[in-house]
Amino acid sequence: MKRDFAFNGKGGEYFSLILVQGLLSVITFGIYLPWALVKIYRYMAEHLTLDGKPFEFNGKGGEFFSILLVQCLLSIITCGIYYAWAIVKIGKYVIENVTYDGKAFEFRAQGSKFFSILFIQLLLSGITFGIYLPWALVKIYGYLLEETSYDNLPFGFTAEGAKFFSVLFVQLLLSCITFGIYTPWAMVKIYTYVAANVTYGSGEVFKFEAVGGKLFSLYLKGIILTSITLGIYAAWFQMELVRFYMDALSLEQKAA
Repeated sequence: MKRDFAFNGKGGEYFSLILVQGLLSVITFGIYLPWALVKIYRYMAEHLTLDGKPFEFNGKGGEFFSILLVQCLLSIITCGIYYAWAIVKIGKYVIENVTYDGKAFEFRAQGSKFFSILFIQLLLSGITFGIYLPWALVKIYGYLLEETSYDNLPFGFTAEGAKFFSVLFVQLLLSCITFGIYTPWAMVKIYTYVAANVTYGSGEVFKFEAVGGKLFSLYLKGIILTSITLGIYAAWFQMELVRFYMDALSLEQKAA
């Protein structure tokens, strides 16, 4: 059985949303930002469906404000050491306020565990001058996904560092030698690999099927129109990109 994702957000609606939320955030010197983010998250969730059923985001601006304020303050006064705990706290609030088919997602990650993973993986990436980064990303993404569940079924990440390294290396190399022209094709290759290694429960796996040429045309059109409209078209561009990625994503039964 195949379950398809779909996104039906509209550029005009999104432009109005981010215009109002952006203005309110500016005139309140950023204080309104958590309320703005909640509005945006809600819009994105309500226009995303899986198998025809929509997602919902039930977060509240006041709650999100208090969480962001406390986590940012603790990160600042600890010179960034608390950053891992802050990510977990913020992620938990956002994830557990997302519902699908009337059921909420769960996030059980722990700040101390995430800190140890981040510290070791970033340290290894640093001393290897970035070569270890693909292995680090696999470890980090793997932990976060494995601590996320829906309807008592956990997500998982089966990617391997060596394979992910080869995928990233080839795609980044091709993007560089083509002066960035190949980048959309590279992104599709990378997302295809990552999605194929995200599992749900014991029987389903994500699948990403997209055409690099179509993504290239979207970027070309979006960059040109955003430039000549002095940024106004950016809202439509973002909606087209989200629609592209979501329409290419599905959940399928694992092969026997």
